[in-house]
Amino acid sequence: MRAQLEEDMAWRLDELRHLFNHLLGDVSPEEASVYSLRAILVMQYAHLEGFTRNALSLYVTAVNARSLPVKHLKPELMAAALAVEFDTLRKGVGASEEEGRLTSRARHQISFVKRLQELSDGPVSIAAEVAVSMEMNLGSDVLKRALVSLGIPVDRVAKEQYSSIEFVKRVRNDIAHGSRKEKISGGMFSVHMKKCEEFMNGLSRVLTQALSEEWFRLAP
Repeated sequence: MRAQLEEDMAWRLDELRHLFNHLLGDVSPEEASVYSLRAILVMQYAHLEGFTRNALSLYVTAVNARSLPVKHLKPELMAAALAVEFDTLRKGVGASEEEGRLTSRARHQISFVKRLQELSDGPVSIAAEVAVSMEMNLGSDVLKRALVSLGIPVDRVAKEQYSSIEFVKRVRNDIAHGSRKEKISGGMFSVHMKKCEEFMNGLSRVLTQALSEEWFRLAP
């Protein structure tokens, strides 16, 4: 998994460096146009979100490959395995006019219990696309939710890394909504470009350690 994480991180950082060199060349961030800095930060956000989703998915795949029964896992992992059923119960999807809302709810509850029985009898399998979904913009809360779902303490990721994600997300959203038109300071830009690489490295270390030390297991 570590090799896969490093490979994914490498091409993303190479692409960001290429864009940086193409748009800025020998010009310092302080002297660069606001258009160039905005374009780089938007791309940076896309890679932060893509890397986070892929990294967490690789971790889920590795956990699934252990084929462990529920009794050996933290409750967080069982909850993650039931994410689809939880969403169905919460949203109440699938009701038809012929069947009615209450009957549909009863069927969803029965399906939930059946899934519990399946998990009790066999190995746990977590749907990565659900457990690490980025249905909202990647931010500190979305990342923390994913970590909690996988039994990983949120304080394993440094506070400044959460802050960096929030900055890049805000800038990206401001640009997308047309409200970020002012100059971004060169110092702030440079700091967060550096933190992008630090975040990817830091998340890789956390997930690699979590897998090697099996943080997903119940304490003996």
